Amino acid sequence: MYHSSQKIQTKAKALQRIASWRVFGHRIVFSNGCFDLIHPGHIAYLEAARQLGDRLVLGLNADISVKKLKGENRPVYNEQARAKILAAMEFVDMVVIFEEETPLALIRQVSPDILVKGGDYAVEEIVGYEWVKKTGGEVCTIPLLKDYSTTSTIEKLRDN
Repeated sequence: MYHSSQKIQTKAKALQRIASWRVFGHRIVFSNGCFDLIHPGHIAYLEAARQLGDRLVLGLNADISVKKLKGENRPVYNEQARAKILAAMEFVDMVVIFEEETPLALIRQVSPDILVKGGDYAVEEIVGYEWVKKTGGEVCTIPLLKDYSTTSTIEKLRDN
């Protein structure tokens, strides 16, 4: 087990560590997201994702890409804070921050055995689907917990 700060890796270091995990036959699960204002839905999703393989690698949207996706008032927490929160979770093995609008380049570099997203996505619409299938991996979704959403939490806070 790594200290949480050791779980936050640059792309280059991440690829080295993933290669060493593969030497031992570990199945790599990859997911990505903004993970802003962690809630029980995130926890359930990430725990379920980790159960699909031996190592869970998360691509974390950098602040600049969160702003493009979610608007100027986001993220609530900066990328380093979000990475630290994710890395502190025992079922998360690695966090890699990416600045692009999509994680496709990172997915191609990692070439996960399993690519996973929440059930609000159709499998064929998941960024990286074609690459992962082409390289022999699996792509799947995990059902979301109802009533949990960062956006709805922010809206509730604004209304109050």
